[in-house]
Amino acid sequence: MNTQFQRPYGTPLPLDDDEFILRDLVRMMREQLGWVVGITVAVGAVAALYAYSLPAIYSADALVQVQAKNPDTMPLARATQMMGAGTGTMVPTEAEIEIIRSRSVLEPVVNAFRLNISVTPVAVPLLGALTGRFATPGEPSEPWFGLPRYAWGGEQVDVESLTVPAGLEGEPLLLRALEDGRYALFGPGGAPLVEGKAGELLEQNGLSIRIASLVARPGTEFTVVRSNQLSAIGGLGKALMVGEQGKQTGIVQLSMESSNPVTAMSITNAVVQSYVRQNLERRQEETARTLDFLNTEVPRVRADLEKAEDKLASLQQRQGAVRPTTEAQSYLQGGLDLERQIAALRLRRTQLLQNFLPGNASIQNIDQQLGLLEEQKHSFERRFHDMPASEKAGLRMERDVKIAQEIYISLQNKSQELMINRAGMVGNVHVLDEAMLPSTPVKPKRGLIIVAGAILGFLISIMAVFARRAIFGRMRELEEIERRVALPMFGSIPFSPAQSRLEDYSRVVPHEIGELPPPVELAAGEAPGPSVRIDEWLPAATRPVLAENRPHDAAIEALCGICTQFQFAVEQMPHRVVAMVGATAGVGKSFVTSNLGTLLAKSDRRVLLIDADLRRQRLSGYFNRASGMGLSELLAGRIDVKEAVVPTGVPNLWLVPAGNYNATPAELLMSLRLRQAIESYERAYDLIIIDTPPVLDFNDALPVAGLAGAAVVVLRAGAHTEQQILEAVKKLQRAGANVAGGILNTVDEREARPHRRGIDEQLASAAGGAL
Repeated sequence: MNTQFQRPYGTPLPLDDDEFILRDLVRMMREQLGWVVGITVAVGAVAALYAYSLPAIYSADALVQVQAKNPDTMPLARATQMMGAGTGTMVPTEAEIEIIRSRSVLEPVVNAFRLNISVTPVAVPLLGALTGRFATPGEPSEPWFGLPRYAWGGEQVDVESLTVPAGLEGEPLLLRALEDGRYALFGPGGAPLVEGKAGELLEQNGLSIRIASLVARPGTEFTVVRSNQLSAIGGLGKALMVGEQGKQTGIVQLSMESSNPVTAMSITNAVVQSYVRQNLERRQEETARTLDFLNTEVPRVRADLEKAEDKLASLQQRQGAVRPTTEAQSYLQGGLDLERQIAALRLRRTQLLQNFLPGNASIQNIDQQLGLLEEQKHSFERRFHDMPASEKAGLRMERDVKIAQEIYISLQNKSQELMINRAGMVGNVHVLDEAMLPSTPVKPKRGLIIVAGAILGFLISIMAVFARRAIFGRMRELEEIERRVALPMFGSIPFSPAQSRLEDYSRVVPHEIGELPPPVELAAGEAPGPSVRIDEWLPAATRPVLAENRPHDAAIEALCGICTQFQFAVEQMPHRVVAMVGATAGVGKSFVTSNLGTLLAKSDRRVLLIDADLRRQRLSGYFNRASGMGLSELLAGRIDVKEAVVPTGVPNLWLVPAGNYNATPAELLMSLRLRQAIESYERAYDLIIIDTPPVLDFNDALPVAGLAGAAVVVLRAGAHTEQQILEAVKKLQRAGANVAGGILNTVDEREARPHRRGIDEQLASAAGGAL
C-alpha cells in the first residue's frame, strides 16, 4: 500500500528553488496580460501627460572670483605689517557667499524684477498647462468646454507696480479681464477692490496698482499676489544657488533656475552686479573711513615729532655733542623695537575700534599683546637703570624722535597712496563668467519621468495581478494546484471544440431510435425486461459521448492517459467504487464521467455508471436516456437494483439514470438503500463510477463520497479559487471520503503541457492519493 500523500490537504509542497514562484508570476501575467498592459500604458500615459504639463526649467550660471584683500589698499594694515604685525591672506569665500545672500545684495534685484509681485493665470490643472505650451504669446486661445474664466494659453499680463495694505500682503487677489483692456481686482472672498484700465495708475484705500499691459479674453481670471518684501527676498535667496567651486579656490558659482531663460540669465547677472557693486561700495567706504582716520592722525603725529625734536635739540645744546656708548646704542635700539611694536598695535587697535566694540575678541587680543610689550619695555628699562641720567635722557629723546619720524613718514606716505588709489579703486571681487542665455532646459527630465512612470505602472500592474489573484484568483494549472493545495492530480483535459459542436448539433438534429441493446446480466442471473423500459430509450436532449464520436480528439487522448493512472489507482482501492465530485457546477464532471467510463469499458471491464446528481440529471443525456425511473425510484423503494440498470449502447457499459421521483435528493442519498445498492452492484461489475452533485453547492455528494472507495475531484481550469478547492476537499474529508486526487478539465490548449514529473512518479502519486 503506497502512502506517499499523507500530508494534509492545503499544506503547500516544499520548493527547491524559485522556479515555481517565477513560473506563477509569468503565468499570472500572461493570464492577465490585458490588465498588465492596460495599467502600464495608463500609468505611463499619465506620467507622459504630467511630464509635458510641467514647464521647462532653464538654468543660468555665472562665476565670480573672490580675492584676498590687497595690503596696498589697506594703509593701516600695511603700516602694521611694516611694523611687524602681519595680517592673514586667506580667501574669505564663505563670508562672501553669505554676503551674496544678504538682503543688501538681493533687495535691489527683487525691486528691479518685481519679484514681490506674482501673476498666475487661473487654468485647468494639467490640461491648461498643455494648451498653454502650444499657444502663441499675445494671442489668447479660445476657451474649451465652454469655460471662459480659465486661461487656455497666450494671455499676457504685466503688473508694473502693486502696493497693498499690510493685511493683504501674501493674500491671493483675483484679477478679471474686462472689455477694452479694462480689469477688475477682487480681494479674498470676492470683495471688489478697484476697477481700472491698463496703463493707468490707480490709488484707492491704501492700494496702488498699475498694469502696463493686459492681453486676455474678457472674463479670463488671474491670481495676483503681492508678497511681503522680506518674504520675496527670502524666496530669491532660496531660489539662488551659491557655492564655491573646489576648496579654497575663491571661485564662487551663482546659478538661477526659471521657466523663462531670459529671466534666469537676467536675474543671475543682476545678482552678480549687485554683489560687485556692494563689494566696491564697501571697499570705498572702508577707504574713506581710513583716510579720515589718517587725516586726523597725521597732524597729531607731526606735532609729537616736532616736540620730540625740540626737546632733543635743547638737550644737545645744554650737554654738547657726546658720542653714545655701546651700551647706550643697545638701549636705544631695543627701545626703538619695543616702541615700534607698541605703536603698530595701537594703530591696529584704533582701526578695529572703527568697526568693533572694545569687547571684541580681536581687540582684547591686541590689549593682551600691548600689556606684554609694556612689561617688556619696563623690564628693558630696568636693565639700564644704572646709566648716567644725562645719557639716559638723551637716548630716550633720540628714540622718541626716531619713532615719531617713522610713524609720521609712514602715515604721510600711506595717506598720499590712499588718495591716489581711491580714484581707481576696484573691489576684490571680479566677474569671470557672466550668465548667458541657456538654450536647453535642465528639467524636467521628461524621458526619465516617462520611463519611471512606465516602470511604476508595470510594478502597479504586478501588484494588481497579485491583488486580483488574492481576491478573484482562479487556478489553471496542475502544478499550481498540487503545490498550493497539495491535491494530487491525475492529469488535465484540454478544451474540446468538437464536443461543443456535437452538443450544438444534437440540439438541432434528434437522434433516431436504434435497436435496443441486450438486457443487463446481473449477478443473480436476472435481467430487466425490455418492455418495462422501452419508453425511456428516446431521442430526447442528448450530449453525444466524445469517446465514441471523436476517439482521436485531444481531450480523449488526454483521458486515455488519465485512464492509465486511474486503473492503477482502482487496483489499490479497497472498494471498486469511485465518486466523481465537482467543486462547483459547470466543471464538466458528467462529461469526464461518461467518457472515462466509455474508455474503461473498452478495456474489457464491466463498468456501471450511476447518475447520483438527482437535481440536474446530466449523465443520462450522454447516452440518449430520457427522464424516467432510475436511482431516485430505487432509493424510494419503487424498483429494485435490477430494474434501475439500463444499457448505454456501449459494450461493457451500463447506466443507472437519476430517475424522476419527486423527493428531497439529500434524504434519498442518505438512505440505507444506497449502501445496499452499491454493495449489490459491486458484486456484478468491475468498476462503479458515481456522478455526484457539486459539493460546494449542495450536500448531496457527501454521503455518496463517504460510501465510495475513492473520490475524484473534477475541477475546471480558471473556475476555482484556492479557497474553493480547499473547502471542497475539506468537506469531503469531513464526510469520511478518501480523496484520491483530481482531474483538471477544459484546460487552454496553449497551457495543456505534459506534467513535469515522470510517469512512474505520477502513478505512485495516484496510488498514494487513493489510500
